[in-house]
Amino acid sequence: MSVDSQPQMPIVIRQSDGSKIHEIAGHKFKAVVLAQPTFCSFCTKFIYGVGKQGYKCLGCETVVHKRCHSFISARCTFGPSSRAPQLPEQPLTHRTRSASVDPSSNNHHFNKHFYTRPTFCDHCGSMLYGIMKQGVQCVDCHANVHYRCQEKALRNCGIQVQ
Repeated sequence: MSVDSQPQMPIVIRQSDGSKIHEIAGHKFKAVVLAQPTFCSFCTKFIYGVGKQGYKCLGCETVVHKRCHSFISARCTFGPSSRAPQLPEQPLTHRTRSASVDPSSNNHHFNKHFYTRPTFCDHCGSMLYGIMKQGVQCVDCHANVHYRCQEKALRNCGIQVQ
């Protein structure tokens, strides 16, 4: 996720069940209770507390602190909110992939990976659990994500986001 100097004002929509949806940059964030240890996708700090500790995007399932959600400027990459007009992607200049790959592509190249210590998903912030091949890792930038998150992960391979 990228950093803005000023927080954005979210558009708040009240649902029929009384919950609120905060819309920012195409994301539709809803307050959630996190049942397992989770890290913020924006500031990469641990999310803790009692009750609804953070916001989760209904489209791409990104999880952030309540205090961080207004600083999100990267567009949602999945779900109905991703149909909104998007900013043009900036070309990547420092890729280390072979010449056969389009250098302007920011897509990750994931392979199955076996983790020997506790590792957290770089997309949703939850722990990669299991005994063998718990998730996938990008061969270029070494981003670690769940199998279920690899399609929803941001197209930012090789780009410094903070």
